[in-house]
Amino acid sequence: MLYSAELWPLTILQKKKLDAAHLKFQRRLLSITWKDKVRNEDIRNQTKLQRVDLIIKERRLRWLGHVLRMEDDRIPKQATRWQMDSYMCLQ
Repeated sequence: MLYSAELWPLTILQKKKLDAAHLKFQRRLLSITWKDKVRNEDIRNQTKLQRVDLIIKERRLRWLGHVLRMEDDRIPKQATRWQMDSYMCLQ
């Protein structure tokens, strides 16, 4: 579900939808329905999984560390220092 999520630009609504889907999967694994009235925090404690936004944040930090250790001639490293030319802004 989170393949290459460290590169996704996410809105707040998308984060909420991902978290809802993640919780739905966890409920299904535990055979808990909405009728059982089990809180989301209790489900996370049982599965010992974090919220999706925290998982993505951790992956982004790990990816940033990887990019910062790259050689300077690599494209991802160059993209961190890229600046738009003033000529391109005028067009």
